[in-house]
Amino acid sequence: MQADHIRNIIAGSSNIVCLLGLKVSMDCGCLNYRQEDGLYDLELKYGYTPDEIFSASFYNTRPRQFFEFYQNEFLNRTGAPSACHETLAQMEKDGILKTVITRELFGLSKRAGCKRVIELHGNIYHNRCPRCGKEYDIDYMKAANPIPLCESCGIPVRPVVCMMGEMLNSKTIAKAADEVEKADTLLVLGCHLHSPLADNFLPYYKGKNLILINEEKHFLDSRADYVINEKPADVLPLLYG
Repeated sequence: MQADHIRNIIAGSSNIVCLLGLKVSMDCGCLNYRQEDGLYDLELKYGYTPDEIFSASFYNTRPRQFFEFYQNEFLNRTGAPSACHETLAQMEKDGILKTVITRELFGLSKRAGCKRVIELHGNIYHNRCPRCGKEYDIDYMKAANPIPLCESCGIPVRPVVCMMGEMLNSKTIAKAADEVEKADTLLVLGCHLHSPLADNFLPYYKGKNLILINEEKHFLDSRADYVINEKPADVLPLLYG
């Protein structure tokens, strides 16, 4: 069976890198503001599209509306790590998983126990005053009504996440590409191979075991060496453990 073969590949690998897609965090109850389902409802609720609100320009010019959206749709929808994240943490603890690379903002892999995580877009648990650099935790951001202000500077605290229209950190991208290049097995979980995450890093992969686990089928699935079209949270624990 294919599952048995994949299980043997994972067990015999020494440098696994995981590209962890947004569908995994969505299955945990977190928002993907770029998804098509529900975007119209959010626009009706706030009067702007999520892309418009979740931007640096909106944060700078309409902080009250920005933080209403951010608190309701991000800070109050942080989800909880799934069996997928817990299995990745165990794989890292056992020394075979070297890096998780993700675009999600909710720190799910770290909350499950993973230490080596490259968060390309940052995460909502990291907040800083743009003037003095003072750090604030998520509880401070959630308790603020209506705007979390720096206690020293009196200006809005900035979530250290990549908003719409902002460039990703080039050093972070380079580090992720280097990790993918060194991998002997590449796990792609919760996204298809034409997603931004996979599209950006697959060209760097030199190994021979590209394993895709994603519930939705896609015409580019054939580019993977092994494909399982099921939820990663349901499948990964069965492949390792």
